[in-house]
Amino acid sequence: MYPKLRENVWHIDPQQETAVLITSRQTFAVPTDRALQFLRMRSYCTGWHSIDGIADKSGFSSRDVSSMLDSLAPAGIVYTDSDRRDTFSRDEEVCDVLVRACRIWSTELQLSYIGNEFSAGRLPKPVLIGWLLEMYHYIRDFPFAIEHGARHATGRLKALLTTYAAQETGHENFVLQSLVNLGMSVSEVETSIPLLSTRLIGFLMRELFELAPSAALLVAAVIEAQGFAEKEIDSFKASLAEHYGIDLHALDPYFEHQKIDVGMGHASLLADNIDLVQIEDRHTLDQVVNKIHDLKHAFDLQGLEIKAYFTTLNGKYFPRQRVDFQAI
Repeated sequence: MYPKLRENVWHIDPQQETAVLITSRQTFAVPTDRALQFLRMRSYCTGWHSIDGIADKSGFSSRDVSSMLDSLAPAGIVYTDSDRRDTFSRDEEVCDVLVRACRIWSTELQLSYIGNEFSAGRLPKPVLIGWLLEMYHYIRDFPFAIEHGARHATGRLKALLTTYAAQETGHENFVLQSLVNLGMSVSEVETSIPLLSTRLIGFLMRELFELAPSAALLVAAVIEAQGFAEKEIDSFKASLAEHYGIDLHALDPYFEHQKIDVGMGHASLLADNIDLVQIEDRHTLDQVVNKIHDLKHAFDLQGLEIKAYFTTLNGKYFPRQRVDFQAI
C-alpha cells in the first residue's frame, strides 16, 4: 500500500485537548496528541512511499503508521492510485465535489485573511497601506482575467462572464479613494506596481480560465464575500482608527465596493449557474482542481509577501516602483 491523502485541513492548538480536521465531506474532532503525531508522517503520504517507507522517514513503527491511517478511515481521506475513477455516475457528482472543495478553500482564506491581524493592531501602519495598494492592483486586474475566460467560453457562459467582468470593472477606484484618504496621491498609486504574488494571482486566473472558462464560477465561490455584516465592519473600522490613528471613515470606499459586490450576488454565481460547470475530461478536471488549489495558496502567499515587504521597509520603495530603461 502506497497511501495518499485527499484534501485534509488541520487546525491544531497544542493548548487544546482536541484538534479539528476538515475534509470535503465532514469536520472531525481529533485528540491533539494524535493529530500532532499524524503530522509527523503526513508529509510522506504522497503515494510514493510504502507503509514501511513512511515509518522509516517519520520515525514511527510500521504498526503505528498503519494504526494512524486506519484511525482516519472514517474521514475517507486515505486512498491509493487503485482507487482512482475516470468516470462518474452523474455530472452532479463532480459538481458536488467541486462545491465542497471551494467551500473548504473559501473558509481557509477567511481564516488566513490579513485583515484579522489589522483588527488586532499586530502589524504596522505601512502594512495596512501596502495591503490596500495590493488590493488596488488585484481588483483592477480581476475583470481582465474574467474577460480572458469569456473569450474562451461560448453561449450562456460567455454572456455570464462578460457581464461579471463588466460589473467588476472600475472597482479599484473605491480602493484608490481609501488610499487617498490615508494620504496617498492618485498618481502615486496609479504609477506603482504590484508585488509579484499579486501578479501571480492574475497569471494563475488567466491560465485556469483559459483551460476551463466555467472555473471562473468556482473561483468566485472561493474569493467573493459571502455577506456584508455592517456591525462587524463598523467594529473593524473602529479597531483600525484606534490602532493606526486613522479617520474612522477612511476605508468606507473600500467597504462600499464589498457591499456592491455582495449586492450583485457574485458569491452565488456558482450556485445559481451550477449547470454551466461541465468538465467531462478527467485530465482537465484534475488540472482545474490543482490550479484552484494553487490560486488559494497564491492568496496566502500574497498576505505573506505584503507583510514581508511593508513591515520593515529598510529602503524599499513605498509604494513599489517600476524599473524602466531610464531607471537603469
